[in-house]
Amino acid sequence: MRSFPLLMLAAATAWSQPWPPQREIPAGPADALYYNGKIVTMWPERPVVESMTIADGRVLDVGITQVVGRKAGPRTRQINLGGRTVVPGLIDSHVHPISAALAESEREIPVLRSFEDIQAFVELAIEEQSAVLVFVPKVYSTRLRERRYPNRWEIDEYSGDRPVVLDNGYAAVLNSAALRQAGISNSSLDPSNGKLVRNDDGEVTGLIIGARQLVSPLLSARRHSHVQRVEALRRMQRAYNSVGITSVIDRSQGVEGLRAYREIREDGTMRVRTYVTRTVNAERPLDEVLEAIEALGPATGAGDEMLRVGSLKVFLDGGILLGTAFMRTPYGENTEVYGFDDPDYRGELRVQPDKLRSIVRTAARLGWQMTAHTTGGGSTDILLEAYEAVNQETSITGRRFALTHANFLSVEAIRRAANLGVVVDMQPAWYHFDGPALSQALGDQRMARLQPYRAILDAGVIVAGGSDHMIKLDPRESLNPYDPFLGMWMVATRIAADGHVYNPEQRISREEALRMWTWNAAYLSFEEGVKGSLEPGKYADFVVLDRDILTCPDDKLRETRVLETLLAGKTVYRSE
Repeated sequence: MRSFPLLMLAAATAWSQPWPPQREIPAGPADALYYNGKIVTMWPERPVVESMTIADGRVLDVGITQVVGRKAGPRTRQINLGGRTVVPGLIDSHVHPISAALAESEREIPVLRSFEDIQAFVELAIEEQSAVLVFVPKVYSTRLRERRYPNRWEIDEYSGDRPVVLDNGYAAVLNSAALRQAGISNSSLDPSNGKLVRNDDGEVTGLIIGARQLVSPLLSARRHSHVQRVEALRRMQRAYNSVGITSVIDRSQGVEGLRAYREIREDGTMRVRTYVTRTVNAERPLDEVLEAIEALGPATGAGDEMLRVGSLKVFLDGGILLGTAFMRTPYGENTEVYGFDDPDYRGELRVQPDKLRSIVRTAARLGWQMTAHTTGGGSTDILLEAYEAVNQETSITGRRFALTHANFLSVEAIRRAANLGVVVDMQPAWYHFDGPALSQALGDQRMARLQPYRAILDAGVIVAGGSDHMIKLDPRESLNPYDPFLGMWMVATRIAADGHVYNPEQRISREEALRMWTWNAAYLSFEEGVKGSLEPGKYADFVVLDRDILTCPDDKLRETRVLETLLAGKTVYRSE
């Protein structure tokens, strides 16, 4: 496989720094002294200070000006913060930057809130583009005013003979022309890994639940060049800097994405430290899956201070917004928002437990930090069972195996995660935007376990903040928004998009929210020794803000703006 020599080349050249990375306190004197500010360090020994010195891209010291200033020299730049608040560089633990930027390579994608918005987008695409297929990315019925998907006949009214696919990865809606192109008719049988949704007359409505293999051939022509991927990555990293993000965990990359990262690392244009998750298709025969893992090359930790190989990831189920997450109990009878009517349906489990254990065992043997996409409670339990089984053979405690999404953590699941030292990668946007629709579909009992941040933290489990940013460049209008301060506001207030607060007892403090996007996220990538807080020897990654996020009113927290973002002590973004 091509991925093996690519990564071996990386490891043999620049990717040779020790793992996990450690603090290195520079000798000084300071290159810069920042004073007269409120510097929130996230360092328990000195949580809030007024001054900070930096040298050689690292923090030299933090504290009171009279002491910190002793490390200044005649060439030290002195910056008066004017009382402004400084926080460590922010870390988003779950993004998809290349695909997010590529989605708008042809035109800006509007926020789709209704059937009318979808129609306007399709009509404009038909008018402007020469490609046959009209692709509408990431349409979630839980975020549409109609609280359902349009059917193929409704799309046909304005699409004519042009094939149209409304896609969201784990489900899709095809109009009649696209169904014909995919070879799907009323006589087609349901696939083993999904559903062809039908009306009362037995006609396919165009909604396909799961069964990605039916849709993928239609999308095969949507290819992007290496140059396009590189430029998309550069654009996205600049946008991340604008909201204070200095590090991310890219949660799904293959060889082509790694090539893009490698190029911007080598040419010096990389502006966001990145921990890259490798993904493997675990739905293939087991011997092929294990062979693919063996062929990936260097495992977790290979790299340097800007670019490292991260976790190994597989996909266990679908999506909770689509009705394909694998739940502990059937979805029930209130599934209109999902477009199906099957009171016994629990969702899609894409990897069986025995096979999953073999994958986890191989990952542990090869030195990978393991994670899996698991959005339903049932799939989360199965992943934890696999971790426990492998732990009986070879200890994974301290290996920071992870749960990705894990939206419905029961009391027992949290206890098991704590016992194993498992970490959690969770995104509050799913609660904020989709809670209102999910509450109608899932009921009070399951909603009580939707992203229980207070319970997770109280159990000693490390949970990081992230966005699952997938589409668009705009930090607040993206799907999902990657503005960290909006995310902090969500977990601190638990206010959903309809203004309702579900399970207010699961609120957390402002300090804990900030910690999710700093130290906790650094812990997920084994880098808490060099980032996530401002203390001597750590990277001088920090952000100057327009307000004090620890004391401002709740409704002002989400309006926080970044004045300046610095990476290794150098400005990568400054507000106009």
